[in-house]
Order: sequence, then C-alpha cells, then structure tokens
Amino acid sequence: MLNKVCVLTIKVVDMEAALEFYTKKLDFEVSKHYGENIVSLVHDEIPIVLEKSDEESNIAGQKVLLGILTDNIDEDVHRLRQKGVKVLFDESRPCPPGRYNIIEDPSGNQLELVEFSNLHKVRRN
Repeated sequence: MLNKVCVLTIKVVDMEAALEFYTKKLDFEVSKHYGENIVSLVHDEIPIVLEKSDEESNIAGQKVLLGILTDNIDEDVHRLRQKGVKVLFDESRPCPPGRYNIIEDPSGNQLELVEFSNLHKVRRN
C-alpha cells in the first residue's frame, strides 16, 4: 500500500540561508548532512529534508515534495504504470536512505516514492 507519508522535502536555492531560517528562526535542529546539497532536520513525526536545487527549477517548479513509503519500489512502480500513472524515471534511482522514483498526480503534482535500504531499522525508530 502506498498510503504512508515518510518524508517531506523542501527545495531550496540557498542552503546556507535555508539552514539559517529553519534552525535560527524556526528552532529546528540539523539531524544529518548528506553532502552539501541535502540536510535532514530533527522532527518527531515525518522527516523534513532540505534539498538544494538550482534557482531556475525552483522558481518554476514544485518547492515541496511529499515522499510516500514503499516496501517494494519495483513492484509498486510496475503496478502504478499498469494503472496509467505517469512515472518519471524508467529505473528507480539511488538516494541517501535507499531508492526513489517520482510519480505525478492528475494535476501534475509530483510525489516521491521512497524505499528505504533497511526498512526494518527505519520502522523501529
């Protein structure tokens, strides 16, 4: 089932300014840096991730991306394609916690399907 939100990604143009805003003004704490372009924030419920994107795509595109948990990304992507859902990538791509792919709803909103490499560890935490 694809009905559990597992991450909320916020696209940012300037990571330094974003970190200043989220940590100094909103009092979030940094959980982990995944290089210089991806930072997760401490949050009890759904993880919040800041992801650097270029200014051009950030202006015209979606700035917040909802991540949906999948136990088996290959099966779910196959099933969604059979149902006529638009899937952006032919093959799911690696990301820091595992693999992901992106689908679009009828309005063009993008939703990220995320499969964690060690799902049992994630569920216990």
